[in-house]
Amino acid sequence: MTSEEIQRLRAELASDQRAFEARVAELGTLDASRATAAETAQLAVLLHHAYGAIEAALARIARVLERGLPEGPDWHAALVHEMALEIPSVRPAVLSAGSAAALRKLLAFRHFFRHAYAAEWDRQQLGTVRQVAVDAAPQLVADLAAFDVVLARLAAELARG
Repeated sequence: MTSEEIQRLRAELASDQRAFEARVAELGTLDASRATAAETAQLAVLLHHAYGAIEAALARIARVLERGLPEGPDWHAALVHEMALEIPSVRPAVLSAGSAAALRKLLAFRHFFRHAYAAEWDRQQLGTVRQVAVDAAPQLVADLAAFDVVLARLAAELARG
């Protein structure tokens, strides 16, 4: 692993974080209880994309630092679980326990979003999941910022040789 690879990872994670924050900001403008059919659909898409941005960041970390993603049909859940664990001599935990718990809820929604083709959107459920995303956002951003500090140190160490 080189300093350049770590710096690239940092840039990609920053991009994923900006995408997440933008989706969460959009979520903050929608009230699920009063949403029109179009706004309800928009809310569902925003929730899906907010989770997707964080999952993309976690997947990048796994690929670069751990040389791959978890395997199996439940790899998405395993990824969240693994990112909440410290891996000695590899990396600290990326996610706090609270962030991991929130991401599990968002992952459950993502699964529903992708597989419930004929289902109607439940405004109350969307409102609950929306609130999970909005409430979790500050801690998720703080978790990523703390991990970026670790990556910056690692890049500097690698650059020194």
